[in-house]
Amino acid sequence: MTNYSFLNLYEAIIKKNLEFENQFIIYDVRLPRLIVGILCGAAFALSGSLLQTVFRNPMAAPDILGINSACSFCILLFSIYLLKDLNLSFLLSSFIGALSGFLIAIFASIENKKIYHAKLIIVGIAIGVLFKSLCQFLIMQSDEKQSAFFSFITGTLYLVSWDTVYTIFIPSLFFIIISFFMHKKLDVLLLNEDVSNSIGFQVTKWKIIIIFISLALASVAVSGCGSLGFVGLISPNISKILFGSFHKLNLIGSALIGAVLTVFSDFLGRILFPPYEIPAGLITIIIGVPYFFYLMKKIKIHI
Repeated sequence: MTNYSFLNLYEAIIKKNLEFENQFIIYDVRLPRLIVGILCGAAFALSGSLLQTVFRNPMAAPDILGINSACSFCILLFSIYLLKDLNLSFLLSSFIGALSGFLIAIFASIENKKIYHAKLIIVGIAIGVLFKSLCQFLIMQSDEKQSAFFSFITGTLYLVSWDTVYTIFIPSLFFIIISFFMHKKLDVLLLNEDVSNSIGFQVTKWKIIIIFISLALASVAVSGCGSLGFVGLISPNISKILFGSFHKLNLIGSALIGAVLTVFSDFLGRILFPPYEIPAGLITIIIGVPYFFYLMKKIKIHI
């Protein structure tokens, strides 16, 4: 593995006067991975933060509810069999997957016209397993590079290029900024629903809007780096510990923690067993699974 000083980075990115090999590695390989890692990590974290507030459940996250796996399935379905050469189709198919996975989880969790949050988590995990199995089936039926697809459904920045940056940059930045402006609405959702209604706050309307933003964030992030697990679960919970429950700082903290966790996982995956590379998603799973068990024990989920 090659290491670079800050001077090397400055010369490659700003002055662009390094020899061709280093210029290519820094500018065309490392820099796109860094940008996509920051954007996707922040998007996953904010998606999880919004879902946790809407459902009042610290275990709600796009990967836990099966949204990420549903996004991956639709991306593979479109890219292998339908719209092969359109980058925009990644975003569109990913959002279709996010919406489908979420609606299945919601409808399967409704009992007596009420969503049971503990049941939602279990159903979401089952849906995630189902869609991941469907992803593996599609890959096995495909004649294209299977290793790249398997890395994608695990979550990786290995396949990232400037094309990826151009595809996700504007939509990810747009929904990240929009979510920051939702902080007052999210704070009101922390109140009792009767209290929120009594002050004229339209709870159902804003829950739908915030869920839409959350699904958009998750779908854009999956388009960029695949189904990166546990970033959307860990980051908001750590942010609550560090910055409190009010969302003005909490959302910024979640985004920063998600970005750092994703970039760090990618870095760790590159340096652990060179020249082999571990997908960033596998690192986040190794970090996230113990935390998931801790959270389950802490909140004492019962079905």
